[in-house]
Amino acid sequence: MAHGYRTLQHWNHWLAQQFLGKRLLDAEAAQMASLLGRHFGKHAVLIGVPHQYELLKSTAIPCHSLITPIITHAHEPGLIEGDLHELPILTGSIDLVLLPHTLEFVDNPRQLLSEACRIIKPEGLIVVSGFNPYSTWGLRKLMTKHKKNIPWGSNFIHFHKIRNWLRLADFAMERSESVLYTPPVNRPKLYHKLQFLEKIGKKCFPRMGGVYILVARAKVIPLTPIRLKWKQQLSGIRISSTISGNIARQSK
Repeated sequence: MAHGYRTLQHWNHWLAQQFLGKRLLDAEAAQMASLLGRHFGKHAVLIGVPHQYELLKSTAIPCHSLITPIITHAHEPGLIEGDLHELPILTGSIDLVLLPHTLEFVDNPRQLLSEACRIIKPEGLIVVSGFNPYSTWGLRKLMTKHKKNIPWGSNFIHFHKIRNWLRLADFAMERSESVLYTPPVNRPKLYHKLQFLEKIGKKCFPRMGGVYILVARAKVIPLTPIRLKWKQQLSGIRISSTISGNIARQSK
């Protein structure tokens, strides 16, 4: 892990206890419900921390699983405690994978993304959310002196890099959205006063939201060869037996 097991525990606690953490979960759940409302399947997996389990309810897929390295006593169905470097799931067996900010808390985000892409079925979806470094949330990260503070100590990855990694993994981008244009102030009264910036930001600065959400679909690779239709007539052509590779046309 980029900052260790304890950092993931703090991240999980921040989502549940801090005002901004709750706003983040609410905003992402609402946006994912809009993006995934028409996607159907049987199995959905979230790779993250226990308090993000609620995000799975944004989809209509019935079977939910959470893969997390955090030991928890919660009795959520489908909870899988495991390492994030090698996912304990069969290749091509999942219809939907959610990665909410998980890439920002691991040593090798590209390896984890590759593992997530591996377990997705053809035509399945992967949804990646992350903090936008070019936003008020990114500015807050730069201004934070104590880099161990959550989430400002995590690695904010630009969505262009995630998009390129997905394309190299044979995934086609379908949608990209931004949420949370309100500056990340942790005081509820001030935060609500600044809520008018959500509409302004969405209309005037659509790529400047504090969080981006990317949706990509696994491409289907054809398994049957494509037969070429020859239009050239080959009648009247003979191959010389004396000179290798010499082709001559028969005289009429």
